[in-house]
Amino acid sequence: MLLKERLRADGDFCFRYRSYLPLVLFPLLFLVVLIFGQELATEHGHHEPHWLWLTMDDVHWNEPLIIVSLLVGIAGELVRMFVAGHAAKNTSGRNTKAQQAESINTTGAYSLCRNPLYFGNFLMMLSPVLLVGNFLFVIVFMLAFWLYYERIIFAEEVFLQDKFGLDYLQWAHRTPCFLPRFAHYRSPELPFSWKTMLRKEFNSIFALATTLFAVHYLLGIKATQAILIEPNRLLSVFFVLVGGFYIIIRIMVKKTAFFQGEDVR
Repeated sequence: MLLKERLRADGDFCFRYRSYLPLVLFPLLFLVVLIFGQELATEHGHHEPHWLWLTMDDVHWNEPLIIVSLLVGIAGELVRMFVAGHAAKNTSGRNTKAQQAESINTTGAYSLCRNPLYFGNFLMMLSPVLLVGNFLFVIVFMLAFWLYYERIIFAEEVFLQDKFGLDYLQWAHRTPCFLPRFAHYRSPELPFSWKTMLRKEFNSIFALATTLFAVHYLLGIKATQAILIEPNRLLSVFFVLVGGFYIIIRIMVKKTAFFQGEDVR
């Protein structure tokens, strides 16, 4: 098999299972946290080890690292929200069985780079990796992310070039693949749809909040050797607010007709 055929096959496989393959990384992430995680939290005072419960008076969190990680994750989610809210039907979707596209997105976020959703994914996945506080792990994550998404992007580009021909090539030649370039920004053709954005993104923001909370809690356990600790207030508030938002939107999606209308693309 030629290399380009192998890349296409690998890309189609990664695309088909892209909602599930990243889940394999969670056990690895938690293992790295427990073995290599830096001291995001340190114990105050002269307590005996292995306390059952440590309060905020006993634990000092690395607030700057928490804030940076949280901002990176939120930035990635905002990118995804912007893309989802302006997306046309059957583009920027969550289809997994096969590639599909009724048109080429060339405005809005897609005038900045050809893969803004994947750029948003990168920032969101980088967020808990940064929280671990291990520079080598950040480098390994970046390499793994690029190897994985490079194959998906290759398969998508072959599909789009075959379907849209010269129109796609002209847009691709003037638009960077991954890192945004703002010089040629064009306003989105479609108005922003809050319904579409909420329906598509309520899962991803909850996944971000849950992962950050879990990673920081494991780091706290590692630092203090306590079974239970009072979590960092900033990440706790973020987790609770997003969790409430997730429950409300999920109920509305499953039990009401709010998201079933012309506004939902």
